[in-house]
Amino acid sequence: VGTITDDDPLPTATIEDVTVTEGDSGTVLAEFTVTLSGASEKVITIDYSSSDGSATAGVDYTGVAGTLTFNPGESLSQTISVTVNGDEDAEGVETFNITLSGNSNVTLGDTQATGTITDDDGYILFLPLIVKP
Repeated sequence: VGTITDDDPLPTATIEDVTVTEGDSGTVLAEFTVTLSGASEKVITIDYSSSDGSATAGVDYTGVAGTLTFNPGESLSQTISVTVNGDEDAEGVETFNITLSGNSNVTLGDTQATGTITDDDGYILFLPLIVKP
């Protein structure tokens, strides 16, 4: 009886940061690309989930969680789409995160990406009113 040990290195998965402009209404997609460093003869799975930074799930964006599956011979990249909600509030730049975890047959390189929501509503400057008695 002989044993064959697979000593091929596992591919590495990385995720890229994304910046979107929110708009005054409707939604826009923040699309995070997860890329493998090379092909594999094995099925690869990677779990992902979102978390708040200064942006709030359910208000500024729709929270996500799930699993990416890369089958042998398929694409070396997949996209995680996050819906960002438009509004007319002057709120500045906001952020949220996508974290990769729970992997199979892959090494995680960059495990977290930042989604940056650029506000397009501008700021209104209010100067203090000084009243003399």
